[in-house]
Amino acid sequence: MIVSGNPGFSEELAVPRAIAAILNRKWLILACVAAGLAAATVGYLDQTPRYVSEAVLALDVRKFQALPTESVISPLPQESPALRTEIDIMTSRSMGEKVLVQLRKAGVDVARGLGLAGEAGAGAKSTAHPVIDDRVLLEQLLSGVRVNNDGRSYTIYISFTGINPDFVAVVANAYAEAYIDYQVDVQTTATRHVSDWLGTRLVSLRSELERSEHAATAFREKSGIVKSDGTTLLSQQIGGLNTELAKLRAQVAGATARLETALDVSEGESSLALSEVLNSAAIQQLRTEEARLKRALATISESGAVKNPQIPELTSQLETIQAQISMEVSQIVESLRNEIEVSKRQQAGLEASLRQMQKEMSAANGAIVQADQLDREASANRAIYESYLARYKQTIEQDGIAMAEARIISRAMPSSSRTSPDGPAWLLGGGLFGLAAGLFVTVLLELRSLFLRRSHPDEGAAGVPIIGRIPELSQHQRSGIAKLICQGHAPVAHAVADLQGRLRLSARTGGVLTLSVTSAGPREGKTFIAACLARSLAATGLRTVLLEANLSAPAVAREFSIQPARTVVDLVAGRDGTSLDDVVRCDVSGVDLVCAGVAEGPVEHVLGHEAFARLLATLKRNYDAVVVDCVAVSSGSGALLVSALVGTTVFVIPAGGEPLQTTAALRKLAAAGVAVDGIVVNEAARSTLNRRASTTADLYAANESRKRSDASVDMPSIAGL
Repeated sequence: MIVSGNPGFSEELAVPRAIAAILNRKWLILACVAAGLAAATVGYLDQTPRYVSEAVLALDVRKFQALPTESVISPLPQESPALRTEIDIMTSRSMGEKVLVQLRKAGVDVARGLGLAGEAGAGAKSTAHPVIDDRVLLEQLLSGVRVNNDGRSYTIYISFTGINPDFVAVVANAYAEAYIDYQVDVQTTATRHVSDWLGTRLVSLRSELERSEHAATAFREKSGIVKSDGTTLLSQQIGGLNTELAKLRAQVAGATARLETALDVSEGESSLALSEVLNSAAIQQLRTEEARLKRALATISESGAVKNPQIPELTSQLETIQAQISMEVSQIVESLRNEIEVSKRQQAGLEASLRQMQKEMSAANGAIVQADQLDREASANRAIYESYLARYKQTIEQDGIAMAEARIISRAMPSSSRTSPDGPAWLLGGGLFGLAAGLFVTVLLELRSLFLRRSHPDEGAAGVPIIGRIPELSQHQRSGIAKLICQGHAPVAHAVADLQGRLRLSARTGGVLTLSVTSAGPREGKTFIAACLARSLAATGLRTVLLEANLSAPAVAREFSIQPARTVVDLVAGRDGTSLDDVVRCDVSGVDLVCAGVAEGPVEHVLGHEAFARLLATLKRNYDAVVVDCVAVSSGSGALLVSALVGTTVFVIPAGGEPLQTTAALRKLAAAGVAVDGIVVNEAARSTLNRRASTTADLYAANESRKRSDASVDMPSIAGL
């Protein structure tokens, strides 16, 4: 691929280029694949057969409840983090130690099962075989066990890998049983530890409870605070006095109201309506007598005997009776006054007693508060002691009924078929590895030839940019270069197309592209580059002619596999009336060829001849693109003469060439006023190009020698051009 400035791949051509690179190096890739398969086969045969057995556990979602009490350890949470923790416990070193102890108790030869000992086991005392360290056995057990969960259930899969199928099954089952024993042991140990701690704690709590109760009782006895039904006697007395005082106050109020009523109605007869009056027996007798007298007077008055002598007597008796009733009412009113006075005196006495007891209550409040505090402390100690005592009895009842929260639902069985090494997997892996290695090497080689080449040192020294880079070609690509340039997707086709596109864009000679291809010395691939450029230009539809001006070692005829009858030398010398049509040959790629022969004298006599200049001018008129395969700069000034007649000069340097020779050639062109438009780095195999150049040179040398033996003529001017 050509690298110029900051080159890049076209996205549309990336896939065809990759396919072309793979096809070009298919034998390398196939060799890598074969090597990978061979290595996989050797590795497969060298591996020790291994077997896998798997035991399956299921965590119980439902927990067995033997007693209606809370267990010491809470049930295992049915969550992913908890399940992950249990899996980590199964693969821990402590669990491995338990399994190792369990296997030894069962009489299993762990060392022999792991393939670490021959005849003697881990616990054998034979002197022929050393005892295997427990750390080594433990590491082997941990490396072989695998515990996993599918994430959708509470099922745990325990698998073990080893070289002995029977031993593998035993270890897998041992891990499952060790985990169940671990769960039971955790519950039993926790229950017993809690029971021991509660028993020790109960002793101290009992002592504390006895101390607090004794302190509360002693303080009450000392303070004289006696309680009855939860209250002190003093409080009960104060409550009774308050009740009596309330009743007495109500009685005084009632008597006062009756007295006031009696005083209000004492003026009239309505006083007889008082309850005290109505309930008095004397007043009732007097009122009966009064009523009899009034009836007698009414009878006499109705009879009309107004002069009846009984009227004054009856009237006198009636007045006496009424006076006695009034006296009785006055006595009743006075008794009410006395009753009120007595009640008030009783009330005053009760209030005095209540005030005295309240003073005593105030003095006893401090002692009561302290006594209540001591009672509360004793009650709290009693509650704590009773709760600890109940929990202690529960833990004692739970001891011995610990049950695991998992069960084995499928025990591991010895495997009848080995799981590793897997032959198809090894072959597939080897093939994929070989393929990857082949592709990797192909990419490295392509990058080396296409991208990773640094700019030639002459670019910076001479100030000439590198406008193209022709990648390295295989022998098959060299033989079909014409087809690759016109139809293929190989990197060389894109490199040449990119180069000719750049040259067309930078052409300085109007619409006709005229360019010369030269190099510092012979056999550096300039003829190959010129031929590739001509084919690529013709593929774009331009009328293209390749003019060979390399008279020292012509190679165009060899490059295109033709045998020209006439050459540029014949045309310039005018031998036998040679015309332009006689020397132009048409190639199948669409390129017209004007081949050259080996010059008899200095090449400058031909290239500097006026006829050669007219030939070049004629080609410019008849073609859209003229490519001149020029002589090397080191061969004389022929390259300078040709470059002065064309618009674009391309300088070819071989990859890994001599920098000093290239720099000298570029300086020589610059000193002659020839502007080199760019450098093309030729990374193609130089050996084939050299063979082509030498063979072509020998061919034309023999042809020219034959012609010189026929006649020797001078070089006249070509008037017919």
